[in-house]
Amino acid sequence: MQTQLLADGMERLEQRMFRQFSPADQADERLVQKGLFLYRQGTVYEMGFDAGNQMLKAKVRDVHGVSVRISLNPDKGSSCSCPEEPWCRHRMAVFFKFYQQIASVSQWIQTWRNQKQDASVRAQKSPEAWRRLAETTGALMPFEKIQDDTFLMEHYILAGYRKFQEQAPVEKEWTPLYMLYISFYYYNYLAEKFDQESAGITRGLETIMEAMQKAVYDLTVYAHPFSFDPFFKELKADTARLLGRKDPLSFSIYGMMWFQLFTKRRDRELEAERLAEADQSDETQLAQTIFALLRNDDDFEEQFAESSELAVPHAVQWLEWLLREDEIDRSVRVLKAMQKKLDLYLARMENHSDRRSFSLWLIHKIEGEQLRLHVPDVTIKLYEKLLPYSARHLGAVMLDAGKYKEWVELVHWIDFTPEELEAAGLKKLMERKPEFAAPLLHQWVESLIQKKQRETYKKAVRYLKRLKKIYQGLNEEPRFELYLEQLIDRYRRLRAFREECERGKLIHGKD
Repeated sequence: MQTQLLADGMERLEQRMFRQFSPADQADERLVQKGLFLYRQGTVYEMGFDAGNQMLKAKVRDVHGVSVRISLNPDKGSSCSCPEEPWCRHRMAVFFKFYQQIASVSQWIQTWRNQKQDASVRAQKSPEAWRRLAETTGALMPFEKIQDDTFLMEHYILAGYRKFQEQAPVEKEWTPLYMLYISFYYYNYLAEKFDQESAGITRGLETIMEAMQKAVYDLTVYAHPFSFDPFFKELKADTARLLGRKDPLSFSIYGMMWFQLFTKRRDRELEAERLAEADQSDETQLAQTIFALLRNDDDFEEQFAESSELAVPHAVQWLEWLLREDEIDRSVRVLKAMQKKLDLYLARMENHSDRRSFSLWLIHKIEGEQLRLHVPDVTIKLYEKLLPYSARHLGAVMLDAGKYKEWVELVHWIDFTPEELEAAGLKKLMERKPEFAAPLLHQWVESLIQKKQRETYKKAVRYLKRLKKIYQGLNEEPRFELYLEQLIDRYRRLRAFREECERGKLIHGKD
């Protein structure tokens, strides 16, 4: 019984090895040669087979002795006490040592080299070949090791991308499609294996999404040849898998594909029909909202209102994509619909840091003149909900909208420092409504002088000079002179302050 289990497991492992390593890849060729050398030198010893766990165990004498474990279960990986990753010469030697119990190692080498896989992926350009490459590369992940230390996930994913790049088509026009297709199925394979509750796993999968985003952008720049159609057909059909996974990252990828890549009206109509007939869930309901938005349906707002507040970060992404295409009217619809759920979404966040990070992320996505010049009142309402994190941006929008009194009230409420206020548009206020700026400058001059430091005196003098310019513009310079005279008299004991006023040529030194 145990012998048969070993034979069956080795047959599965043999097939994995054929798919995993290519004789056209110089690194793979060197790895096989090194493993074969160790095997033929008789360095593998203390072999054992754990039938219950389907695990090969052995030790290898090399520069340093190492312990090797190889799982015959395709869902599990392997390990070696050497520092090489993800597959090393020691694991290759152990494979050959066990393999020789059921078949000829020399025959395996000959069969492997006769595959001539150098023409496989690059020449075939077929959905089947590319998907197989993505999934076999994903199968190389040492799942148990990553579960123990999830932040290794990104390292192994990037190692997979190095392999993908080696197999990329020679023709440059095929590269974006190749990277998208490979990344899509690489993501799907790994997302089904790992639980995204871990930050390390999520960050690793986000790395794949970033590669997909770049590929999608590159694909939208140029017209597609007909030879791309089979790949797009597969991708469109398999986006349904993303919704079935019920996690935010997968839904984001779904949205990206249908917003930016699959733009033909008929394709979107067919997907909307499929969603209407599918089993209803939070994901399919929100996906239907995407197509209501893309069609510019009158009931988009009503559909979005039926979703939970967890739809907010997805709506932020929709905004980004719409603004990139200058779809201002639809962007405004999303902005208004999203605002109604924003308070609930922010309330879900347990700490200040998370709320601040989200607020700044949202502000970054919509920052610019497109929205705030088109619908300043809507933008102001959004920034008011994001206070205090949006104070500087809210101030700028208020000034652009001519809401000077509201701007001053905001400044008093937030208690800006002078430096923060300058970033929020003080100079613009001084140019447009200097009478609103003067009281603020009076207030800061007093607070700076009372700190009784040379540097704060210098700042106070800078603001006094601005005040003087404001009063001159209002034809009230005598009023400023009286104010300055009273100020100097009140702080006459502060010699350093008087010296800075003299240096700034606000007053003359004593004769």
